[in-house]
Amino acid sequence: MSFIHPITQKNIPDSLVGIIAPMFTPVDSEKRIDHQKLSEYAKWLANDPNITALFWRSGVGRMFTFSTQEVKDGLDVILEAADGKKPVFCGTAGEYNGDFSTKADPQCYLDQSIELSLYAQKSGAKGVVLVMPAALPVGADSTPDETSFEYFKSVHDQTNGPILVYNPQNMADGFHATPSLISKVATLPRIIGIKLSTTDMYLMSNLIVAAGQNDFAMIAGSECTYYQALATGAAGIVGQGCSIYANILRQILDSFVAGDWASALQAQVDVNRALDGFQDIAADMSGFAYLKKAGMDASPYCRDGSEPLSQDTMDQIYNAIKPYCDKYK
Repeated sequence: MSFIHPITQKNIPDSLVGIIAPMFTPVDSEKRIDHQKLSEYAKWLANDPNITALFWRSGVGRMFTFSTQEVKDGLDVILEAADGKKPVFCGTAGEYNGDFSTKADPQCYLDQSIELSLYAQKSGAKGVVLVMPAALPVGADSTPDETSFEYFKSVHDQTNGPILVYNPQNMADGFHATPSLISKVATLPRIIGIKLSTTDMYLMSNLIVAAGQNDFAMIAGSECTYYQALATGAAGIVGQGCSIYANILRQILDSFVAGDWASALQAQVDVNRALDGFQDIAADMSGFAYLKKAGMDASPYCRDGSEPLSQDTMDQIYNAIKPYCDKYK
């Protein structure tokens, strides 16, 4: 099925509309991915009627710490746990540590991206997500836009399923998506959209226009402006609160589509207030703190080795956010 966007009139697949939950990454005390807790987390999300889809190997899940094997193993666990209840998207870029002052081996990075994309597509993922390739060196006779396009085209031409481009907020200079890049990427038939992490509606609008009349989906990557992004032409939302207060975010979408602007705006205000409850603590740690208090068997550990949060801090996070979640039951 599909969704006709009320602003752009684009025909957007249902899997890209609404709340796409970027998954935090549960780890044990040795920073190894905890597959049991990952399975429970995937089941928790899959059973939430407000959530549209799951997104494995996301920015809030510390995507730059993953090995190719960890991507595959985690995806297997999630697909089994979700059991077809919700579509699953998977980040499939090559291995890279996220240090923009360094570069990956370009052929190895491309090969890994293709390998992971094929694996995800064969395993049953709804689509794959390729981060802007700041990992790649730019040749003397090239530009970041040209380097990015050649990378996306290469993966596109050597795989066989839907692909989303992902532009994180914190990206290396030159590797942010531009209208000229998107105008070319949108012509590749299996690249179906972009997740853009920004509060800049001017940029978002320019990228939507650059995609032309193709049914190229814009996915908002900042939940604090989901209402504004919908009005600009976005369809879905990927943000750290998607695992926590998907019901409030869903209210923004439902009210917007119904033409109830006041209710949509009020829900956006409540999302922003709930977002403040994370207290500038790392998304995975604060998110899992809330989920643990809410009854999920969540991991207290973090991939960077940070000490688990105290009980007092967990209580503060939960008590700050829960009233907004309860308001939209």
